[in-house]
Amino acid sequence: MTRSFQIPQGLEVAISSELQKLQLDLNQSKYLADCVLRLSNFYIENPSSPTPWSEKWTQAAYFAYYLPLNFLRAEAIHQELLKLNFYDGLKHAWDFGSGLGSGSLSLWVSGKIKSYEFIERSALAQNLHLGLLKHFGKHHHSEHKSVWDQKSQSFEPKSGLGIFSYSLTELDQVPKWATDLEALLIIEPSTQEDGRSLLKLREELLKKDFSAWAPCTHQKNCPLLHLSKNDWCHDRIHFDQPAWFKAIENHLPMKNRTLTMSYLALRKKTAPDLSNFARLTGDQLKEKGKTRQLICRNDQREFLSWLHRDGEPQDLPRGILIESPKNFEAKSNELRLKEPVTIKI
Repeated sequence: MTRSFQIPQGLEVAISSELQKLQLDLNQSKYLADCVLRLSNFYIENPSSPTPWSEKWTQAAYFAYYLPLNFLRAEAIHQELLKLNFYDGLKHAWDFGSGLGSGSLSLWVSGKIKSYEFIERSALAQNLHLGLLKHFGKHHHSEHKSVWDQKSQSFEPKSGLGIFSYSLTELDQVPKWATDLEALLIIEPSTQEDGRSLLKLREELLKKDFSAWAPCTHQKNCPLLHLSKNDWCHDRIHFDQPAWFKAIENHLPMKNRTLTMSYLALRKKTAPDLSNFARLTGDQLKEKGKTRQLICRNDQREFLSWLHRDGEPQDLPRGILIESPKNFEAKSNELRLKEPVTIKI
């Protein structure tokens, strides 16, 4: 069993159309791969510099590579949050450091929130984002700004969502205006450093009257932060690549058969009671005589465990919710299962 995602046809058409404006098409795999490598090297060599949006190679790399990858990461998160009714009652969203809008595009298309403010320093990135949104036929209210402005008439904290998609890494802390909002969605790279920073941020935000909705199943101390010096929370999905994307990757050292991301969704409204559920926060680890898989259901660092002598382990993808196991033998931090667990649909 896998959680597999693919680029929606509408997004592929939009990407193709935007590349045509650059006199490019998706079949120019070698050229597009060179653009991706050039931008990747730019970020490595200039970690504090703004994205060079005026360059043709930057725009090509974003449309053909970074945009679809980050869209799919956000899409997977949005699907989980929709199951929890996370967006109910939210009327306006602020996408901070929006770039081309990959962190909010899935939500925009879903229609769950119909009013947006995109905060992006680059005027050129704003224009590229506007051009992209025109392909999706959703006539939501939207506005682009270079900085956040509290005088905005749309600033209604009690019904607002702040989206930070790969933008908090540029800040020392969450802006004060964001902590006044009803809801926050933070998406970060799945690195150990960024993932553990997000766990620390969770702790701070819980003290500011937020409630953790996902991926957390509880409001207690995070066991990965407090019971480990190395663990961090991140999700994983499988990427069903179209032929044109595979062709681009054939020229790249980076491969994206699976996509990972760290995220945190919080609201001032109390999170639904998930005390009878657990989130799978690890991949299955085959060891001598057994297979283990890390889960989150409380402040303890626990693993589901299958002994190989009892048969094959149940195939459970990372990131999903399961009903908390009931029939098991507790052995140290392992829950040695006596029967299959039930997946929460």
